[in-house]
Amino acid sequence: MTPSSPAHELLLGITTLSAGGTTAVPRQVMELLKLKPTLERREKILWTQEGDEVIVTKGTSRSSYEKTMLRRGGRTAIPRHIRKVLKLRTTLQREERIAWIRRGNEIVVRKAPPQAGPTD
Repeated sequence: MTPSSPAHELLLGITTLSAGGTTAVPRQVMELLKLKPTLERREKILWTQEGDEVIVTKGTSRSSYEKTMLRRGGRTAIPRHIRKVLKLRTTLQREERIAWIRRGNEIVVRKAPPQAGPTD
């Protein structure tokens, strides 16, 4: 097995993309990246495209345009270029879901499959 095989991946959470292009960051991701937003200090998330995947890391004060601010409530915007890579669309009719996955020391973000609706 290779390091990128599903056997070495751990799902940390699945979140929903809002119509405004924001999503909640799972608590486990915040803990792994040591993100602790406070009133005095703002934390940044850096989104890096690697092939068809997106790697999320803790940003620095000098991080580029690919970063977004983490809000105190644990929400962050997903940059437009990352939404394009993941083929995420913000529509009122359909909820897009994002999977947060731990692979080794990396946090990988992928488009999650649609949630199955209730069957009657």
